[in-house]
Amino acid sequence: MTLSDQRVLETGLAEARLLAELRGFAIIAGRHCIGCDENTALYVRKIVPRNGFVERISQAAARYTYPGNYRDYQSKALVEKTRFFYGRCYEGQAALLWLSEYRGPVGWNHDTYLILFGEQGLEHRYSKQYRPELFHLGHSECRELPGIEAEIEP
Repeated sequence: MTLSDQRVLETGLAEARLLAELRGFAIIAGRHCIGCDENTALYVRKIVPRNGFVERISQAAARYTYPGNYRDYQSKALVEKTRFFYGRCYEGQAALLWLSEYRGPVGWNHDTYLILFGEQGLEHRYSKQYRPELFHLGHSECRELPGIEAEIEP
């Protein structure tokens, strides 16, 4: 995979795709194996300027939910609905945003997960308030990644 400046992006992931480059970070979709129960996930990696490569993504690296509708692998019931946005989606800043709904024992729960690209690195914010109106989802530089239909991992 090649970055916009023609440097090589070596991820170690199967089916890896570069989604975007934001503030010195690569936003990548992929998974560690093809013949297993692992779903495609999102990864955020710092683009390291000194050697021209992005560090390999290890099994222990933070995995983020790929957007879509997820069903229980046994009952086939819908258990999660997640939307993902990237770009200038929060107060004109580069951000990653997940809006998720999860089926709980008494109905659907909603949450918001936001990653900002701050001066000191990534800033993570989580809220159980589902307030899409707080974000700039209609901004021309805020893009939604289309979701998939999948089963949750066992």
